[in-house]
Amino acid sequence: MLSHLMITVARVALSIARVGWPLPSPVVPSPEGRVPMGLPAGVPSPRGHLLPGLLLAGGVAVLATLLTPVLAACGVVAGSMVVSLLLGLALAQLRPMPTATLPGLDFACRPVLRFAIVLLGLRIGLPQVAAVGASGWLAVTAIVASTLLFGYWISRRLGLSSNLAWLLASGHAICGAAAIAAADSVLKAKDREVTQALTMVTLFGTLAMLVLPMLGSWLQLDADLYGFWVGGSVHEVAQAVASGYARGEVCGEAASIIKLVRVAHLLPLGLLLGGVVARRVMAGGQRRIIVPWFVLGFAAVAVVDAAGLVPLWLADALRQLCAFAMTIAMAALGLKSSLREVLRTGVRPLLAAGFTTAWIVMVALLLATHCA
Repeated sequence: MLSHLMITVARVALSIARVGWPLPSPVVPSPEGRVPMGLPAGVPSPRGHLLPGLLLAGGVAVLATLLTPVLAACGVVAGSMVVSLLLGLALAQLRPMPTATLPGLDFACRPVLRFAIVLLGLRIGLPQVAAVGASGWLAVTAIVASTLLFGYWISRRLGLSSNLAWLLASGHAICGAAAIAAADSVLKAKDREVTQALTMVTLFGTLAMLVLPMLGSWLQLDADLYGFWVGGSVHEVAQAVASGYARGEVCGEAASIIKLVRVAHLLPLGLLLGGVVARRVMAGGQRRIIVPWFVLGFAAVAVVDAAGLVPLWLADALRQLCAFAMTIAMAALGLKSSLREVLRTGVRPLLAAGFTTAWIVMVALLLATHCA
């Protein structure tokens, strides 16, 4: 029954996108790359018009959720967030989004996304990641910190904007799309920059997922060493797990735990980027400390879950809600993006992502040989 309901919602949402809504013509994105939040004069407040955009993004998210296991059965490992982004991006190229959908899409890209980041704390599993030990934590922290620094440095050297550099570095260093989404919630980057970062991280994460199992066999790495290497370097959680289990259950479990340790670094990432934004604000003559409340909420939820205060059935339900909310946000981002804008910066984001991927793979392998 649930699957029939999801399909029905998807059909309704897609019909809205195809037929449009009886409001003025679509809004043209601003030169800064963001779609305006407001509606034309004479149209009631956007707060009363969230449903069309949320329904459209939700329909695309439902389709992505249904397609993900089908793609996995065909050998294409991609999380529902990535599939949702690509579906939304493809749909957006067919015709501009109806004006009535814009407030809902904006709402999905901000409040819905931040809500999902808070719930992401339920996916950490603090007792499991604590078992890695101090040396393992230090090694993973070194991987994350060095990749953030190198990714930002190489991106800036290639002439990319500061926000895009941080988005690329965050996605490579921590957990792909979820890290980019968390970083953008603090930075408020241009839509095309977020889409560029997501596309590049997905591309090179998929490449790493396919290549590392072959390299692991060629290098004759044992299960713990290989699991640490994959969990410490492959970008998306789904990609890291798939790459780990490609060489057996022991490798997969080791990769999953190390990857969770990287995900736990979302908290310091949020605080770091909050400091970056605070410096920009102070440079503009204002004095205001930027505290990303949703990142603090992420940490609080992780602690509450680790303390056993969340019933198992509720934690499972909230994890599924988190995944779907994140998928909706990625769909909305894709629906708001222009492929022409994404490709405007040429090969520079591709080069930055390639160099950063090579960096994290090498650093993770080096540290794995000393810690695993």
